[in-house]
Formats: sequence, structure tokens, C-alpha cells
Amino acid sequence: MATPYYQPASPFCARLPPDVILAIALELGTIDPLGPPRHLPPLFLACRYVRDVLLTHRRLLFARIYRCKFDTHAAVRRLGANAITNTALAFQLIKQTLALKRIRAGDLDSYTLTADLWTAYLMFMENDGRNYSHLMDYAHVDLLIERFMDSKLWSHREANLGWPVDSTPSSLVVWMLWFTMTPDRLSAMSSERRGKYMDQLRPFALVPAMYYPFHAPDSRFDLPDEDALPEPGEDATPLGLAPTFRDPDMVVEEVVHYIRKVPIMPPLIGLGAKMVFVMLAEAVPYDPPSILPVDRAHADPADGVRPTQADFIEWASVRGVQLYKPGSWDWIRGLTPEQRRLETGISWRRDLKAISASWDNDWNRLTGCYDPRGYLPLKGVVYTFGSIAGMFAGRMQIPDFFRYRDIVLADQMPDLTDFPKVAEQPVFVRFREHHCIDPEIPVPTGSLPGDLGDNVQNAYLPYPFNYRHVGNTLRVEIPGTRTAVKYEDYVEGKPNSHNPRTCGMCIASQEDEERQLRARIDAYHERAARGEDMAVDDNEDEDAMDEDTAPHSRRGSTSSQDSDVDPYFGDESNPLYLRDLRMERDLEAEAIADELMSEGVPDDYEEYIENECNGIQDILITGEVLPHHGEAWHHYRFYGRVRKWDGLIVLVRIPTDLPTNMKQIFRGYLIGNKNFVGSWRMYNENLNAIPLEGPFALSRIEVPPARPAEPDPDDPPHPAAVVTPESTAV
Repeated sequence: MATPYYQPASPFCARLPPDVILAIALELGTIDPLGPPRHLPPLFLACRYVRDVLLTHRRLLFARIYRCKFDTHAAVRRLGANAITNTALAFQLIKQTLALKRIRAGDLDSYTLTADLWTAYLMFMENDGRNYSHLMDYAHVDLLIERFMDSKLWSHREANLGWPVDSTPSSLVVWMLWFTMTPDRLSAMSSERRGKYMDQLRPFALVPAMYYPFHAPDSRFDLPDEDALPEPGEDATPLGLAPTFRDPDMVVEEVVHYIRKVPIMPPLIGLGAKMVFVMLAEAVPYDPPSILPVDRAHADPADGVRPTQADFIEWASVRGVQLYKPGSWDWIRGLTPEQRRLETGISWRRDLKAISASWDNDWNRLTGCYDPRGYLPLKGVVYTFGSIAGMFAGRMQIPDFFRYRDIVLADQMPDLTDFPKVAEQPVFVRFREHHCIDPEIPVPTGSLPGDLGDNVQNAYLPYPFNYRHVGNTLRVEIPGTRTAVKYEDYVEGKPNSHNPRTCGMCIASQEDEERQLRARIDAYHERAARGEDMAVDDNEDEDAMDEDTAPHSRRGSTSSQDSDVDPYFGDESNPLYLRDLRMERDLEAEAIADELMSEGVPDDYEEYIENECNGIQDILITGEVLPHHGEAWHHYRFYGRVRKWDGLIVLVRIPTDLPTNMKQIFRGYLIGNKNFVGSWRMYNENLNAIPLEGPFALSRIEVPPARPAEPDPDDPPHPAAVVTPESTAV
């Protein structure tokens, strides 16, 4: 390899201060906003003096280039300001530039493919406008995703009884198919291409027993649990298709991110496939049946519940899956000085404008919801209170029962022609969110005997129970008890009744701080009694700060529910190639990190999460179908609970004008804090049955219909849980 030729030190250049040379280098490095800083290398060859200045300050230079070209706000919020050093930014510039070049090349057989897909996926999750431009306009990641979908999504299925493999690359690609979808691209997609995508996603979207859509089994509410993992050889589902909890060692991967090894699990392919599957189904043009009355004014009241053409038009105008909004490059310039200050802070707030802020809960689930056995000390908030309150609309997909039964019971994957066709049903609902504020004691779970879970059949609530609204409070009563538990209605912009002087969590936190302070004081006196020098040298302290040894504090959400750990599952006996399924190590990223770590994070680096208490101990949800929607699609009411561990929302839907055995259970997550996606299933008293199940997707209606009159406080309570006849199940 030829040795680069460097000019001897120029007398003119030698007179330039380093700051001037770095300013010139920064301009050269950012001439092209997209892609690598290709105009910079010639400057390194200008002369030895310039080269030495650039090499000496290369971390500072690369960090400045990174800040100009890529998004950084999400990394500061999620990793902490102290973690985003010049070294970390320099590393990320090199890592992302190399990954983008390889993605642009489009080699699906590259040994770095999994690492590059991880880089692209995390760039989407941190995007505030700039990352998206690099991924789409320079790297053309959408073309790589199309080719992967066509040739790699079903790879290695022969070793998996014909079922597509739940692998890390496949999961990342399915999720990025949604990230890269635009309204123009979706509307221009041919019916053949759309149908092919839906066929490829059909197993992932319609067979939850194979491709689990939750971070932990929906049967459990009280997590973490040190005994959550099953015994070896124990079947965790009635069909033995998968263990109840994934072994964390089979799920978690280490991704080198901002020079740190971040434990993270791949996004759930079952959940992402449902979202994309519904998104594609919604893109199919649909004309309302002409046989229906034009609108409600032309409908015959004697027909009862029946949609009109206007109802179908309204349904067609909403999307259960909203598309990703990429943002703009200089979005922050249009903000007020105060809003800019908030955007560049380290705390998540509900009023942040950054696109990435809506993905903080999803990030916290991936980095904190993979081990069900204990609390992860650095886990962030997984559900933002108030997120589900409001008007939601979308659709649920109903598979053909007999074909669904055959698919679930099949040993090997059947032919796609044997998969169930799906019907669709509109879903309109207005949700309310209710909070149990400390020192109020939450409603107990509906724990079942024999270690059968916490009664997901009734949304983790006792069986039976009653609830009623009184003013701005939801009162929950359990028959046989003399007290009612009060849950406060969430109202946007209105503070709850949290009082630090009566909040048990605040009192316990204050007592813990006092104990730690006393321990530090006692340790100080002990050292002084032994005659140790207690003075701190100013220069040493300054050096320590320069080396970034200060504790790493991440501020929790100032307006979110606190949260701790959660679970997941996997299979050690699968004989597939691990490199194709998950990323064991990213050797290239580790090598780059080793080169830059001379000023990296020291061994005694300490980090912690700092959360502000809001007193919220539990979240219940109630909902109802508005009258004009009920006249078209039937009247329902909803009730449910949010699992604190991972933010799983579990709801029971009960018809008010149909037989009660039509009760259904909806379980899902808010994705990007706007798409409520998951799996619904029919109610069945037999806990070992596999009932009919299908995808659903709802999203918030931006302009909600007029709010109906509040219920009379003297109305009789709603019996939320009653014994119902058993529904059809497989």
C-alpha cells in the first residue's frame, strides 16, 4: 500500500492558529450535508503542520461535523448529556458514515449487514429531520429493504418447519418498512407489490403463538418476577410452540452506540408485522356499498344498527396506522428561545416538538424490557400518562375461524393459499385515562389460582368488579368490600392531587436520601479520625471533570408514569446460523471504539436515572363508542389497565346491544406514542384454549367529534365483569 505524501510544514500554514484550521476543516466537512465528509481528506495532506493539528483535535473536529450533519437530541435525553462526549460523537460519525456507505452499496450478503441494519434502525428512532435525509436521500435504505423483503425475509425457514425465522435482520427490516413508507409511495404501490408484501407478512401478523407481539406474556401483570422463566423442557403455551418467557440471554444484544455497549433487544417482529399489515390493508381503495342509505338522515330507524355510505366514507378517511413523519432539517430554528431551551434539555416533556421524543418510550422498552427476573436500574419510562386519552379510530382484522384453527394447530407452515382470509371491522372509541394517586391503594389484580396469571381475561382486574364516574373521579368497587378505590381522571394540562408530604413513594425516597447522606457523613468522620487528608486538589478535580468522570444522570420524564423492569423469551435448540439471526458482536464498531477510547469513559464511570415522582401508582382506562358511531358499528364499552412494567395496554370490549359472549380482549402498545397496535382475541373462560385472534390498529383522531354529555353521577354503576357464556375457541 502506498504511503500518503505529506507536504512539509508550510511557513504560511504554520502561522494559522489551530482554531482557524479547525474552522476551515469544519466548513470542508459540511459542504455536502449528506454522506461522508469527502472534501476533508485533502486537507490532511496539505502539510505536516495542518495534519498534526487535525490529528491532535480530530475528536473535536469529528464531533462538530456530527452535530452539523446528524440529530443528537434523542441521544442526550436517552443516554445523558455526560455520555455524549466529543469521543462519543466522533465514534458515531465514523460508524454511521461507514454504515450508510454500505447500505447505499446494497450488499445483502455483507458480514456487517445486521450491524448496519441496527445503525439504520437507531438512526430512525433518533431522527428529528436530519437522520432521515441521510437514510433515504443518500443511502436509499428503502431500496435495500425492498430487496431484503423479496429475497431474505423468509430465509432459513426450512430449518424452522417451514415457518419464517424470527431473526434480528428480519425484525429490523419489517419495522423499517414502516419507517420508510411515505403517502406517495403507498398510494403509488401496485396491487401486486402490496399483495406480495402482505403475503410475506401474513405468518408474522396472523400467528401470535409463533411470533409473539408482546415484551412479556400478556397473562402476567405483576412483573418483574425472579421465578418468571420456565423450567427447562416446560411447555409454556398449550401447544408448546414457545416458552412463556424468552430467555434474556437469547434476546438481548449489545449494540455499540455512541461508543458505549448498549444492551438492547430487537423490536418485536410480530408487533411490527401487524402494524405494516394493517397499513397495507388500509391502502386498498374502497367504495361504500351503493345499496346503503346515503347518510343517517336517509336511514330507516327500523333497520336498527346499520352503517350508511357516510359512515363508510368517515371510516375510509381515518387511518389506524399513521405513517412516519420525517420532519425537516432545520426544524429547531422555527422555535421560540424558551422552546429551544426545552428541546436541548435532558428531560422528556409532553410538549417537546422533536419527532424523536415520541419514540423515547419505545427505546426504553427495547433497552429495559428483556429480563423479567429483576429490576434494571437504568430503565426509563415506558408509558407516558395521558397518551391513550382521547378519540381513537381504526380497524380490527378478523381471520376466517376454521382456517385460523388449522394454521394454529399445524406442525409445519401450510401453503399461503391455506392461510385465513381476514375481514375487517371499524373501531371507534373515546378513551379516558384514570390514575391512582399515592396514598390511595390501587385495585388488586385478578390473580388466578394455580399460577395461571393475573386474569388478563378481565384486563388484570378482579372478577367481578363495578365502576362508576363521580365528577372527575372513577370509583371502583369490588363486591364484598366496603370501600371504593378512587382513580382521578386525567385532564390535559391539569395537575393531579399528588402531595409529596403524603405520597409514600416521596417519603420513602426522602428517607433513602437521608440515609445515604448520613452514611457519607459517617464515612467522612471515620476518614478524618484516621488522619487521612480530606482536602481536594483543585487541579485534580478539574482534570477529573475534563475526563468526564462525573456521575451520569439521566432525567426521567417530568410528566410520565415511573416504571421499572420486564420480560421476554427464546429457544436455545434452534440450529440456525446465529450470525443470520442475531448480532453476537459488532467487531468493526468495537475496533473504532478502541481507537478512540484514549479519552473515553473511565472504569469508575457511574450513571443513574433521576425520575421526578408524580404519585401515579396505577392506570385504568375506560372507553365508550359515541352514539353516532354505535348506530353504524354497534355500541361497546371498554375497560382496562396499563401494565407498568412495559406499558402494555390491555382492554376488554363488551357490547351493550349484542350477546355478552361477544366480549373481546385487546392487548397492544402505543407505537411512537400515536399508533395503538396489537392483537385482539375472543373471550374464553378456558384458559388453555387458543381463541380466535387477529391484529388491530387504532390511532388518535386529530379533530375529535363533539364530546357527549357527561354521565349523571347518580347513574347506576357499570358491572364490568360478569360470568358470560363460553365463546367459540380453537
